[in-house]
Parts: sequence; C-alpha cells; structure tokens
Amino acid sequence: MTASGDFIPTGEGNSEGPAYPKLFGITLTPTIIGVLIALLGALGAYLLWSNFVQPTLDKNQQLRQEIADKEQQLLAQQETQKRIDEARVKLQQAKQLQADVLGLFASEQSVSTLLLDVNERVNAVNAGIQDPARRATLSKFAVNSEKSGVITDSSLGTAVNNRLQRAVYQVELKGSFPQTASIIRNIERLQPLLIISEFKSDTSEHKLILDTQGRLIPANQPDTRITTSFRMDALVPVKNQSAAPSGSPATP
Repeated sequence: MTASGDFIPTGEGNSEGPAYPKLFGITLTPTIIGVLIALLGALGAYLLWSNFVQPTLDKNQQLRQEIADKEQQLLAQQETQKRIDEARVKLQQAKQLQADVLGLFASEQSVSTLLLDVNERVNAVNAGIQDPARRATLSKFAVNSEKSGVITDSSLGTAVNNRLQRAVYQVELKGSFPQTASIIRNIERLQPLLIISEFKSDTSEHKLILDTQGRLIPANQPDTRITTSFRMDALVPVKNQSAAPSGSPATP
C-alpha cells in the first residue's frame, strides 16, 4: 500500500517539552525569568534611590533650610540695625530738644551780667534826653537771698522741683509810664528765662512847674513820674548750682 502526504514519525524522543535551565532546583521558565528580572529591576531602582537620589534630596532640603535660616537671620539683623538707627536719630533729636530747652534758661554767665543787661535797657530809653529830671533810673537792683535757691515748693509745678533753682532780685525803676513800659518789655526780651511778679506802681512823685506868679506853664511840665517795683526770678538748671545770684544794689 502506498502512503501519500507528509509523514511525521513519532517516537518517545518527541513526547517531552522544551528543556529549561534550572537554578537551585527551580526551573527557569520564561515566566519565572520575567519575574526575576522585574524583581532585580525593582531592587536596582531601590538601591539607586536609597544610595544616590534620597541622600541628594535630603542634602538639597538641608541646604534650602540653611538658606532660609540665613535669610531670616539677615532680615532680623537688618531690622535690628534699622531700629538701632531709628533709636540713634531719636536720641539725637532728644538731645537737641534738651539743648534748645536748656538754652531758654539762665546760665552762670547770663545771671552774672543780669544787672548790666537791665541797666543797658534803662540807658536805652534815656538816649537823647538831656534833662536829668526826665531820665529813667534804676533805683534798686538787690538780691533776695532768702527766696533764692533750689525750687522745692512746687510753685512752678512738681515736675521742676529739685531740677531748677532761681536767683531772685528785687528791682525798682523810676521814670515816665512810656519809659517804664519800654524798659519792662526789653527786660522780657532778654535771653534768660525771667519771671516778673509782685508788680507795683506808685504815682505819688508828681511835680508841677509854676511861673513867678504861680501859674502853670504847660510847655515846661515834666512827664508824670512813676515808681515801679517788682520781683524778678532768673531760672537756672540745678546742674549750674555754681550760678549763685549776683548783683549789687544800684545807686539811685
């Protein structure tokens, strides 16, 4: 009998599947090999991350934190320096204000020349007046030692107690009303801070000029003279305690 078509012999050698290598008794089939490769890849990725990437990230985070800390410190230093500069400016302004205020008060020098200053104001209103009877005079300028000294009686407010002292003078002027008013205004313009009190005026010294027949001569009548007395206090900061009241009674 004749056979047609392809002939495929069969036998025991063809009955087994493909042969796979074995490792530690485990047959390395394609599936197992794929799993092993995946595991090795994951392990490699983990080792790469833990040994290189993670330390770098941690280092970067640490550096960023250090930079932020340094920037915060720099801002704090700038703010501190700004406050220091502002405090210095305020201190300088306070010192200038203190100097300006203290400049209003009398000093040892201004107190020692106060008699001369007042006398100059009297002489100023007498400029051009030839008749002695019409000239203003400083009839009294005496120190009141009893009332002079450090202020402790709160008469100027409790804030100045033991911080200011006063040099007290008793002053008396003689002259016409315009002369007296001009002298007092000029005294008030003096540089030291002065307080004028206990002001009194007396017009009892009024004289009339009559002719030989006892008639009033209008053109020759002198100005009405008044005697004005007052107390004058010169205020001095306590630190200038050497500035004791000075001056001597003026000769009428």
